[in-house]
Amino acid sequence: MGFVQEWRSWHESRERYAGAEYGPAALESTNWLITEPAAVEGVPGLWALTGDGGIRGSDLGTAGNVVTLRGRETLRLGRRELRVFDRRGAVALRVFNPRRAERERFSGIDAYPPREGWRVRDDFEETPGETVTITAVDGAVHEQPLAGRLRFALDGIPLTLSATRTPQGELTAVFADGTNGTETYRFRFLPIEHPDDDGTAIVDFNRAYLPPCAFSDQFVCPQPPAENRYSLPIRAGERAVVLGR
Repeated sequence: MGFVQEWRSWHESRERYAGAEYGPAALESTNWLITEPAAVEGVPGLWALTGDGGIRGSDLGTAGNVVTLRGRETLRLGRRELRVFDRRGAVALRVFNPRRAERERFSGIDAYPPREGWRVRDDFEETPGETVTITAVDGAVHEQPLAGRLRFALDGIPLTLSATRTPQGELTAVFADGTNGTETYRFRFLPIEHPDDDGTAIVDFNRAYLPPCAFSDQFVCPQPPAENRYSLPIRAGERAVVLGR
């Protein structure tokens, strides 16, 4: 499979994921709970934290009297699906609704045509012991281990990209560029290939993708750190969510 065909296959899989019945476009609400039971809009019963990282629902009527959710457990109440969201010990109840208007209107992801020139070889420098300050879209701030810095050039301009690791150990970055707010969403995510033994890695901006909060404002995505904000326009990767009528 060639470069363009591989990109098209990736892009199609991204659209399937984004528009899936219980995909990111279906996230209806993120509800930060306390230990006192409280109502959650659109969901029967009363919901509260259990005190050990779980969520308990009570007075559920026909769905049963009491239920507890932990970890990756889910619960379907009618068409809605309930999930636990744990952000460094702060726990919320997330409600996914395939009938959410934005999910029903989702028709695709606009993207720039793939171009091999946006695949850039860079030098990867590990940064043991360093951290980076991450601010989420809801204003929450935390320090995260910095996996390393990538140094490369675009259009002859030297740039540095700070990367962290996913829970699975993969390198990733969040960046903003000169297209944001006009041609693209306000920032994007970027997977980074594992560096070679000599410390070089590939940054493929054709695979820059929209964060979950582009599909629902109920996600609390991390924003780009200061060093990953470029004035240079990077016309590669995903641009914006496309909604039909």
